[in-house]
Amino acid sequence: MIDHQPDLNQLPKELKSAFQELNIMKYLRQAGFRKRFGFTYTRLFQLVFVLLFHQKNWFRLLESNKGESFPGKDAVYRFLNHTGYAWRRFLTFLSTATVQKVNSLTSVD
Repeated sequence: MIDHQPDLNQLPKELKSAFQELNIMKYLRQAGFRKRFGFTYTRLFQLVFVLLFHQKNWFRLLESNKGESFPGKDAVYRFLNHTGYAWRRFLTFLSTATVQKVNSLTSVD
């Protein structure tokens, strides 16, 4: 599903273009996301995001044949629940940019 390769080349094509178009990683950085543990915040965010589309949960992924190549559930839970990560700020940045992009596409002009 996702290799150990850095950046966005581990995302499916459809998601990769959406991540680039919406500048998702830029807004994560602006919201204060930094590498604080073993895995980068970008890799963990992409893993969690892609799991939604594969309809798998973290337990099933770790039990699969490729389970050893993924971070443990403690790393993911730490990432999702860390108090230093401003999830609301990230969502505000992302939603503002998305609304502006859609408004420019649907405006009367």
